[in-house]
Amino acid sequence: MAGDAGRPTRGPHPHGRSPHPYPRPDQARAVAAGGPGGGAVVVVGAASPLGAALARRLATDLAQVARGDASASPLAPARVVAVDVRLPAEDLGGARWARVDLRGPALPRLLDAEDAAVVVDVTLLPGARGGRGGGPPVGLHVVAAAQRARGVRRLVLASSTGVYGASPRAPSVRGEDAELAPPSGGAERRASEVEAALRAAGRRRPDQASAVLRLADVVGPGLRTPLGDWLEVPAVPCLWGHDPRLQVLHADDAVEALRLAALGDVTGVVNVAGEGVVTLQQAAALCGRPVLPVPAAALAVTARALSGRAVDPPWSDAARVLRSGRVVDLARMRADLGLAPRWTSRGAVEDLARGRGLAGPLSPEVRAAAAERVGRAVRGARGLLAAAGGPR
Repeated sequence: MAGDAGRPTRGPHPHGRSPHPYPRPDQARAVAAGGPGGGAVVVVGAASPLGAALARRLATDLAQVARGDASASPLAPARVVAVDVRLPAEDLGGARWARVDLRGPALPRLLDAEDAAVVVDVTLLPGARGGRGGGPPVGLHVVAAAQRARGVRRLVLASSTGVYGASPRAPSVRGEDAELAPPSGGAERRASEVEAALRAAGRRRPDQASAVLRLADVVGPGLRTPLGDWLEVPAVPCLWGHDPRLQVLHADDAVEALRLAALGDVTGVVNVAGEGVVTLQQAAALCGRPVLPVPAAALAVTARALSGRAVDPPWSDAARVLRSGRVVDLARMRADLGLAPRWTSRGAVEDLARGRGLAGPLSPEVRAAAAERVGRAVRGARGLLAAAGGPR
């Protein structure tokens, strides 16, 4: 497995400081130990599919304790509260629903009223509205609310491995203290901003423990995610001469990682991904798709032309990722978080293909459909050039 190939080379932080000074003093770890300890776990961003799944899973822990189930987690919360400004897309199970403006003063008041001990911020996950469309990320408001709330002892942030960026000069496998890339925009920028706010909050509230889970690209058979949508394009756009190594995280494992972080005592940054790697060409083949090499500037327009709908590259720095890939070290995930992912990176893609009913590897039907769509896209581009008086 790529994540097991020794300890990665560590890069210095660009400002000479540790990029993730999240671990708290011993007193904070003592406060965090033993999970919520009678307080509530509040899932912020629960309208998203993954947020709803997490609230539902935590509520299951609570129900098992109530039944006296021998398999119940000893760290089950006293209550689970699911919070968002939108109505949830999925069933919340036994979690209590609260509709709250996440950017306003109502959130810290709710945290106090619910005797919140643990806050899990999932507003950066796929399907959530963590700041898309302009404005500061919602996570900034969540961090501020948790800091003001009297009883919150632990904050868990679902972030992204995208904060590492991608570069041919970067270590082949990156640990949690690897140098962070300047945010290029999109989801990566939002994650970087919220992580920075959490670091600052930790200096003001040393009694409040925090954990940041940097999740690899998430996919799931019933979940719309950027990478999943990219792999559904009839011919997956790539760059000439490059087949990047990627790590993929199954949605079920993402939920379990967040559950463990909410109920456990891990602090600091933890990379989370499925074991092993899968290259882009392998992932496309598993979904029955050929790859289509294009110039970097044509990635988005090609995907939209081939799919017939708006499909953007999975990463804001797509050209860099498609050249260099991104692989992170998973030692802390195994040892400190205690997660043994059920799905490998390859297995997560295979389950995506099965769940969405994608054709088998490079079937004749897929190749013919892709060739037809490519032909239509080329003819359409020639027509536009002709209309504009340009060369054909």
